[in-house]
Amino acid sequence: MGTSTRSSTIAPAPLSASAGPRRDSSGTVLPIEVARKVEGWVRSGRLKSGMRLPPERELATQLGTSRNVLREGLRVLQTKGVIEIRHGVGSFVAELAQSGADTIPVQLDLEVAWLPVAEILAARRAIECAVVKVAARERGSLDLEELRDVLRQTAIAVKARDTLRFIELDLRFHETLGRCTHNSVLEAIQAEITRATAAVRVVASVTHAAMRSALQFHGEIARALANGDDEAAAAGMTMHLIDASERAASGLAHQEDMVVNARHKTSKSQGKLG
Repeated sequence: MGTSTRSSTIAPAPLSASAGPRRDSSGTVLPIEVARKVEGWVRSGRLKSGMRLPPERELATQLGTSRNVLREGLRVLQTKGVIEIRHGVGSFVAELAQSGADTIPVQLDLEVAWLPVAEILAARRAIECAVVKVAARERGSLDLEELRDVLRQTAIAVKARDTLRFIELDLRFHETLGRCTHNSVLEAIQAEITRATAAVRVVASVTHAAMRSALQFHGEIARALANGDDEAAAAGMTMHLIDASERAASGLAHQEDMVVNARHKTSKSQGKLG
């Protein structure tokens, strides 16, 4: 039986795809997402050093959240030194928050192309195992809260056998691991590799058993992060990606068999018509 030249390659999803702001199970935007959004405005220059942030009510409306959640997010940024909160006056971008002598511009571009699945999965192992080791050492309480929320929602999706929702939450879990590092470069790389390999996740998550297995591994990785155990986190990620590799290979083989059978049936039908 002939093998298609594309049977072992997957086209990654466009990098422009966005899952939108992170929310808890009630639909509320999370404080960590508020912090991430505002910090992005600062790093991009939209909010410049010394500039006063908009009033709380206006900023909360712009971010689609409550003023209480906004305040929590701003406190995260104050702790990181990105903003200064002057009580009775307002919040201001810290003077050293933007690009300075210790920063350089970085551009990350992964082109959309047909890539060998084996190379995609090998890259994920190399990158994500390193990322979770840093995440286990640097994660904060808000990071763990977001991971727990993702796991709760994933369990609901698995129980409902909702594959599309599961894949969305799978992407969110892995992107959250990047943010747990509190390293801008690692966060960006993790987000890129997660979004760029979305198509592999679709192939690897076609069965209910595959979704249950991934949820179990995600839980183990999250527990390792909660315990600050970087070696256990890396080991959990390694096993998770080995399992994903085997399921992706099985999914691709199944897809190829379906294509071959469909072509065979088409040929037989055309032969009868002739």
